[in-house]
Amino acid sequence: MAVFESDKHAVATKPSALTDFLAVPSNLLEILPQDRIENWRTEGNTCAFKIKGLADIQLQLASSSANEVVYVSTSEKPFEFKLIIQAKGTENTELSATFDADVNTFMAMMLKAPLTNFLNSLGEALSKRYGAI
Repeated sequence: MAVFESDKHAVATKPSALTDFLAVPSNLLEILPQDRIENWRTEGNTCAFKIKGLADIQLQLASSSANEVVYVSTSEKPFEFKLIIQAKGTENTELSATFDADVNTFMAMMLKAPLTNFLNSLGEALSKRYGAI
């Protein structure tokens, strides 16, 4: 397994409000890079989309609490992974995202920059939505 982590982002909302928003798969469309997403679909606790020029992604909400939301891939292609978003704080939130992927070392080196950038874009989108601190 390879683990990729975002920078920490300070967001002007309570952790539980942030995780409540993120625990609804249809809300993910709002924070994904719109120019890179196509074929968006959502049903119940799952969503699916294609990242232009890359892969089809299928996510299912695995768990959610006041401080963490976990999505898992429901397809082995391109590889199995978990997307974990953690929210710490009381009145404001320190947000971080982790991508835990079942890839070999060589693939991990190739994925490091694009996945880290992707995770940081989620934090930036949430900072825009709720306001940065």
